[in-house]
Amino acid sequence: MQQLVLDIEESRYTLLLQFLRTLDYVKIVETNQAVVSLLSSDNKPENQIDALHRVLKQQTKPLFPAIKDPVSWQKQQRDEWS
Repeated sequence: MQQLVLDIEESRYTLLLQFLRTLDYVKIVETNQAVVSLLSSDNKPENQIDALHRVLKQQTKPLFPAIKDPVSWQKQQRDEWS
């Protein structure tokens, strides 16, 4: 799967978002500002690590959940995208 990050003018954001939601092959994931700043190209590597650390601390869902049955968990993850 490929990802695309867009910087969109505020006045056109809603219209473009409505259009993208009509496409069945597009998944829209809205991120918080810390993740967006992490993806910007003008950050130095040490600032990116700090930003990633802050984003991971703010997560409410654990990054690596306790998986009791790895096979069923993997199937669920795979089927989520189909």
